[in-house]
Amino acid sequence: MARAVLPKVGHNATTLQIYGLPPYATRLHDYLRAMTDTELLRDHGLRVTSLRLDMLRILRGSERALTHQELEAKLTVSADRVSIFRSLNAFEEAGLVHRVLDARGTSCFAPCGDSCRHGHHDDAHAHFRCDGCGHVYCLQTVELPKVPLPKGFKFKSGHLELEGTCRSCRA
Repeated sequence: MARAVLPKVGHNATTLQIYGLPPYATRLHDYLRAMTDTELLRDHGLRVTSLRLDMLRILRGSERALTHQELEAKLTVSADRVSIFRSLNAFEEAGLVHRVLDARGTSCFAPCGDSCRHGHHDDAHAHFRCDGCGHVYCLQTVELPKVPLPKGFKFKSGHLELEGTCRSCRA
Protein backbone atom coordinates (compact mmCIF):
# COMPACT_ATOMS: atom_id res chain seq x y z
CA MET A 1 0.00 0.00 0.00
CA ALA A 2 1.41 3.41 -0.95
CA ARG A 3 1.84 5.85 1.90
CA ALA A 4 0.66 9.40 1.76
CA VAL A 5 3.58 11.71 2.43
CA LEU A 6 2.40 15.16 3.37
CA PRO A 7 4.39 18.25 4.22
CA LYS A 8 4.00 19.62 7.77
CA VAL A 9 1.47 22.26 6.74
CA GLY A 10 -2.32 22.25 6.69
CA HIS A 11 -4.25 21.09 3.65
CA ASN A 12 -7.56 21.97 2.12
CA ALA A 13 -10.31 19.43 1.48
CA THR A 14 -9.23 18.86 -2.14
CA THR A 15 -5.67 17.89 -1.14
CA LEU A 16 -7.02 15.53 1.52
CA GLN A 17 -9.28 13.87 -1.07
CA ILE A 18 -6.34 13.38 -3.47
CA TYR A 19 -4.41 11.53 -0.76
CA GLY A 20 -7.54 9.66 0.32
CA LEU A 21 -7.32 11.08 3.84
CA PRO A 22 -10.25 11.88 6.13
CA PRO A 23 -11.18 15.55 6.55
CA TYR A 24 -9.88 15.68 10.13
CA ALA A 25 -6.34 14.69 9.04
CA THR A 26 -4.57 17.99 8.47
CA ARG A 27 -1.10 16.45 8.88
CA LEU A 28 0.29 12.98 8.44
CA HIS A 29 0.97 12.78 12.18
CA ASP A 30 -2.68 13.55 12.91
CA TYR A 31 -3.69 10.94 10.35
CA LEU A 32 -1.51 8.25 11.96
CA ARG A 33 -3.02 9.06 15.34
CA ALA A 34 -6.49 8.82 13.83
CA MET A 35 -5.76 5.46 12.19
CA THR A 36 -7.09 2.39 13.87
CA ASP A 37 -4.56 -0.14 15.09
CA THR A 38 -5.65 -2.49 12.29
CA GLU A 39 -5.04 0.20 9.65
CA LEU A 40 -1.69 1.07 11.19
CA LEU A 41 -0.48 -2.55 11.09
CA ARG A 42 -1.60 -2.94 7.47
CA ASP A 43 -0.09 0.41 6.48
CA HIS A 44 3.27 -0.80 7.82
CA GLY A 45 3.01 -4.12 5.94
CA LEU A 46 2.36 -6.27 9.01
CA ARG A 47 -0.09 -9.13 9.46
CA VAL A 48 -3.01 -8.27 11.70
CA THR A 49 -3.32 -10.68 14.63
CA SER A 50 -5.08 -10.38 17.97
CA LEU A 51 -1.70 -10.34 19.73
CA ARG A 52 -0.33 -7.53 17.55
CA LEU A 53 -3.52 -5.50 17.95
CA ASP A 54 -3.36 -5.87 21.72
CA MET A 55 0.34 -5.01 21.85
CA LEU A 56 -0.11 -1.94 19.66
CA ARG A 57 -3.07 -0.75 21.77
CA ILE A 58 -0.98 -1.05 24.94
CA LEU A 59 2.11 0.63 23.49
CA ARG A 60 0.16 3.51 21.92
CA GLY A 61 -1.74 4.03 25.17
CA SER A 62 1.30 4.14 27.44
CA GLU A 63 2.90 7.41 28.51
CA ARG A 64 6.30 5.73 28.79
CA ALA A 65 8.43 3.07 27.12
CA LEU A 66 7.60 -0.49 28.23
CA THR A 67 9.83 -3.52 28.70
CA HIS A 68 8.96 -6.90 27.20
CA GLN A 69 7.87 -8.09 30.65
CA GLU A 70 5.69 -5.03 31.33
CA LEU A 71 4.02 -5.43 27.96
CA GLU A 72 3.47 -9.14 28.57
CA ALA A 73 1.81 -8.41 31.94
CA LYS A 74 -0.65 -5.95 30.34
CA LEU A 75 -1.75 -8.24 27.48
CA THR A 76 -5.39 -9.30 27.40
CA VAL A 77 -4.71 -12.15 24.97
CA SER A 78 -2.57 -15.15 25.82
CA ALA A 79 0.80 -15.34 24.08
CA ASP A 80 4.16 -16.90 24.68
CA ARG A 81 7.29 -14.82 25.18
CA VAL A 82 8.73 -15.77 21.80
CA SER A 83 5.64 -14.50 19.94
CA ILE A 84 5.79 -11.23 21.87
CA PHE A 85 9.51 -10.90 21.13
CA ARG A 86 8.98 -11.58 17.42
CA SER A 87 6.13 -9.09 17.23
CA LEU A 88 8.23 -6.40 18.94
CA ASN A 89 11.04 -7.04 16.47
CA ALA A 90 8.56 -6.84 13.57
CA PHE A 91 7.17 -3.57 14.97
CA GLU A 92 10.68 -2.14 15.28
CA GLU A 93 11.70 -3.22 11.76
CA ALA A 94 8.47 -1.78 10.33
CA GLY A 95 9.02 1.59 12.04
CA LEU A 96 6.13 1.29 14.52
CA VAL A 97 8.24 1.29 17.69
CA HIS A 98 11.72 2.27 18.72
CA ARG A 99 13.93 0.67 21.34
CA VAL A 100 15.61 2.50 24.21
CA LEU A 101 17.54 1.04 27.15
CA ASP A 102 16.48 1.59 30.74
CA ALA A 103 18.85 2.06 33.71
CA ARG A 104 19.45 -1.71 33.96
CA GLY A 105 20.21 -2.04 30.24
CA THR A 106 16.85 -3.66 29.53
CA SER A 107 15.21 -2.87 26.19
CA CYS A 108 12.10 -0.72 26.42
CA PHE A 109 9.75 -0.02 23.51
CA ALA A 110 7.81 3.11 22.65
CA PRO A 111 5.74 4.10 19.60
CA CYS A 112 7.62 5.84 16.81
CA GLY A 113 6.75 9.24 15.47
CA ASP A 114 5.43 9.77 11.97
CA SER A 115 8.91 10.09 10.44
CA CYS A 116 9.90 6.44 10.99
CA ARG A 117 9.51 3.99 8.13
CA HIS A 118 10.34 0.39 7.40
CA GLY A 119 13.96 -0.23 8.33
CA HIS A 120 14.63 3.45 9.08
CA HIS A 121 14.14 5.13 12.46
CA ASP A 122 14.20 8.88 12.66
CA ASP A 123 13.15 9.45 16.26
CA ALA A 124 15.39 12.43 16.87
CA HIS A 125 14.07 13.24 20.33
CA ALA A 126 15.35 13.04 23.88
CA HIS A 127 14.54 10.37 26.45
CA PHE A 128 14.10 10.94 30.18
CA ARG A 129 15.16 8.20 32.58
CA CYS A 130 13.82 8.42 36.13
CA ASP A 131 16.39 7.73 38.85
CA GLY A 132 13.61 6.65 41.21
CA CYS A 133 11.57 4.09 39.29
CA GLY A 134 13.89 3.53 36.31
CA HIS A 135 11.13 4.21 33.77
CA VAL A 136 12.02 5.78 30.43
CA TYR A 137 9.87 8.49 28.85
CA CYS A 138 10.05 9.81 25.29
CA LEU A 139 10.31 13.59 25.15
CA GLN A 140 8.89 14.09 21.67
CA THR A 141 9.13 17.88 21.89
CA VAL A 142 12.85 17.87 22.79
CA GLU A 143 14.79 17.46 19.56
CA LEU A 144 18.41 16.42 19.28
CA PRO A 145 20.72 19.38 18.71
CA LYS A 146 22.30 19.82 15.31
CA VAL A 147 26.02 19.15 15.70
CA PRO A 148 28.47 20.26 13.02
CA LEU A 149 30.64 17.30 12.03
CA PRO A 150 34.16 17.44 10.64
CA LYS A 151 34.55 17.15 6.89
CA GLY A 152 34.13 13.57 5.67
CA PHE A 153 31.99 12.47 8.63
CA LYS A 154 28.41 11.27 8.09
CA PHE A 155 25.81 11.33 10.87
CA LYS A 156 23.88 8.08 11.38
CA SER A 157 22.04 8.42 14.68
CA GLY A 158 22.21 10.18 18.00
CA HIS A 159 20.86 9.79 21.48
CA LEU A 160 20.09 12.38 24.12
CA GLU A 161 19.23 10.97 27.51
CA LEU A 162 18.21 13.09 30.44
CA GLU A 163 18.07 11.79 34.00
CA GLY A 164 16.11 12.98 37.00
CA THR A 165 12.90 12.24 38.86
CA CYS A 166 9.55 11.68 37.12
CA ARG A 167 6.30 13.25 38.35
CA SER A 168 5.13 9.97 39.92
CA CYS A 169 8.27 9.61 42.03
CA ARG A 170 8.19 13.29 43.03
CA ALA A 171 4.64 12.98 44.36
